[in-house]
Amino acid sequence: MGGIFGIGTSGLLTAQRQLATASHNISNVNTEGFSRQRAEQAARRPQFSGSGYIGTGVDVQNTVRLANEFLEEQIRGANSQFGQFDAFHKLSTQIDNILANPDSGLTPTLESFFSALQEANDNPSSTPSRQVLLTEANTMSDRFKLLDDRFSELNGQVNQSLDDITQAISDSAKSIAKMNVDIVQKIGAGQGKMPNDLLDQREVLIKKISEKIDVSVVYQDDGAANLFIGSGQALVIGGVSATLSTQSNRFNAEDQDIIMTQGTGSIDVSNSITGGELQGVLDFKQNVLEQSRRGLGRVAMALTEELNAQHRLGMTIQGTGAPFPLGQDFFVDQGGPIAGLPGQTSATSASLTITDSRLLTTSDYQLDYDGTNYTLTRLNDGTVFSNASMAGLSSAVSASEGFSMTSNIAAGESFLMRPTYSAASGIDVSVNNVLDIALAGPIVSGAQTNADGSAVNSGTGKISLPEIKSLNNIPLNASGPLNLTFSDNLFGPAPAGGGFVVSNSGGTLANISYDPSVDFGGKTFVFDGSLAAALDFGDMSFTISGQPLDGDTFVIEDNAAPYDDNRNGLSMSKLQTTKTIENSSTDFQAAYGIIVSDVGTKTHSAEVDLKAQLTLSEQAKAERASYSGVNLDEEAADLLKFQQAYQASARVISIADEMFQTLINSVG
Repeated sequence: MGGIFGIGTSGLLTAQRQLATASHNISNVNTEGFSRQRAEQAARRPQFSGSGYIGTGVDVQNTVRLANEFLEEQIRGANSQFGQFDAFHKLSTQIDNILANPDSGLTPTLESFFSALQEANDNPSSTPSRQVLLTEANTMSDRFKLLDDRFSELNGQVNQSLDDITQAISDSAKSIAKMNVDIVQKIGAGQGKMPNDLLDQREVLIKKISEKIDVSVVYQDDGAANLFIGSGQALVIGGVSATLSTQSNRFNAEDQDIIMTQGTGSIDVSNSITGGELQGVLDFKQNVLEQSRRGLGRVAMALTEELNAQHRLGMTIQGTGAPFPLGQDFFVDQGGPIAGLPGQTSATSASLTITDSRLLTTSDYQLDYDGTNYTLTRLNDGTVFSNASMAGLSSAVSASEGFSMTSNIAAGESFLMRPTYSAASGIDVSVNNVLDIALAGPIVSGAQTNADGSAVNSGTGKISLPEIKSLNNIPLNASGPLNLTFSDNLFGPAPAGGGFVVSNSGGTLANISYDPSVDFGGKTFVFDGSLAAALDFGDMSFTISGQPLDGDTFVIEDNAAPYDDNRNGLSMSKLQTTKTIENSSTDFQAAYGIIVSDVGTKTHSAEVDLKAQLTLSEQAKAERASYSGVNLDEEAADLLKFQQAYQASARVISIADEMFQTLINSVG
C-alpha cells in the first residue's frame, strides 16, 4: 500500500505545484516584464522488483521561466533607438517652431528693416521716415536677441535633461548591482535553481536603462548580469555599479560633459555615448541647437559688419552745414577682439578679431600650442591649421576663415575660439539720432559752373556721381576739390590724344586719357591708385561720357548738400540681396533660411525615424508577449487540467486508503 500512497501523494503535490504556478501566472498577467512560468515534471526513479521496475510517482523538476534572450535584446535595442529619436524630435521641434514661426522668426523683421530703409531712401530728408528706420532696426536687433535667449533657455533645458537622465541611469545601475548580489545568493541557496521573479525584475531595470542609453548585457555563470555602455565602459560588473553624472565642460560652463565614475576614477564618456535619450539629447545639442545658434550669430555678425562698413562710407545731415560728418557704425561693432575660452586655469589669453565676415563659417575652433607649433582645429569637420608662429597661423586663418588671432598661450594649453556663437546676443543699434543716419554719398561731381551757376563747359561731356569703397583721403576738404580739365591733345594730336588733367589745390596729380571718338558711350575711371599713385581717393569710381571740348572741366568735391541724397542708403539697401555670407554665396535672408531649412529637415527626419522605430518597438514587444506573456485562456485550460490531475491523485490516495482498511478488517 505504501507504494500506492507515495505515488498518489507525489501526483497530488505535483498537481498542486502546477496549480500554484498557473495561479502565479494569472496573478501577474499585468505585471510589467513578467515572464510566464511552467512547472516541469518528470517521473521518479522506478523501483526494482522481481517482475521488473515499478514506477514510484512524479516530481516537479524545475519551475522554468519562459524567456528568450534574443527577444529581450531586441526590445532593449528598440527601446534605445526609440528613446534617442523621441528625445531628439521633442527638442528639435521646439527650435523648428521658433525659427519657422512667422511671428517669432527673423525673416519678417529683416524684411521690415529693409523696407523701412527703402522708405527712408525714397525721402531721405524726412525725419519720420528716418525714425521708422531706427525703430525697425531696434526691433530687428531685439528679435536676434530674443531668438538667442530662446536658444540659451533650450541649452539650460538640455543640461537639466542630461542631469536627470544620468541620475536615472545611475540609480537603475545601482539597483541592478544589488539584485545581482541577491540573485547570485539565491541561485547558490537553491542549488542552481533560478529565482525567476527576480530575473524578471532585473530585466525590467535593464530595459529602463536601455531607454536612456544603449546597453550591452553579458551574463555570468553565477547568474549576475554585467552591463556595458559606449565603447565598452562597464556600467555594472556583478555587485558593483559605476555612476554617470554631468560636469561643466573645461572650456565653457554652459556645456555639460558626461562623466563615468568607477571607484575613485572618472573618465569623460561624452564622445562614446550611443543610443537612448542621452544620445538624442547630445545629438540635438551638437547638431541642432549649437549649430543654429552659431548660424544665427553668423547672420548677425555679417549684417553688422556689412551695414557698418557701408554706413561709414556715407554722410549724415547732422550739424548746420558743410562739412557734414561721415557716418559711424550703424550697429555696435562686434568684430572683436572676442576672447577665447581657456581650457584650463591660466593667466594666458587668446582672442580673435573678425577680418572678413564673408568667410566666416558656423564652426567653433580649438587653439592648441604644444611648445613648438600653434594648431587651430575647425571643430565641425576636423580641418587643421598649423604654424610654428602665432602670426603665421593667424595670417593663414584670416585668409580662409575670416578672422585673425592673437594670444600669449603657453605650451600645453588650449582655447576654444567662437567667432559667431554669441553675436546674436550682442547686436545693438549704435545710431540713436535720426540725423546721424548716413544715407547720402560724401562725394559729388558735376560740370564746372560760374559763380552764378551758369554753365562753363561748352561740350556735351557728362560725369556720373562717384561711388566710393573706402575712406582713403575722403573727405577731400584737406586738399580741396578734384578738377578734371579736358585737353584734346594731351596725349598727342587730336582727336585720339585727348585726356583730362587731374588737379587739386596742390597742383597737377596725373593725366588720364579719354578719346571722345572711342569713349563717347562712357568710360569708367577708378581712383584707387592704379591709374597713378596720386589718384587714391576712396577707391572712387565714376563714368565720363559724351564729347567734352578743350578746356571743359569737371569737379569732384565734398557733398555740401546731403539732405536729399540717398546714394549711400541705396547701397545699404542693396545689401539685402547681396551675397555676403558663406564665402559670398548667399545673402542674409537666404542664410537664415538655410538655418530654418536645416532644422526643419532634421526635425522631419527624426519624426519619420520615430514613427518607424515605434512600429519596430511594438513588433518586438508583441513577439516577446507571444513567447513570454501570460495567455489567460491558456492558463484557464491548464487550471482545469491540473485540477483534474489533483482530483485524480486524491482519488488514488482514497482508493489506497480503502484497500488498506479492507486489508486490516480482513486480518482483524
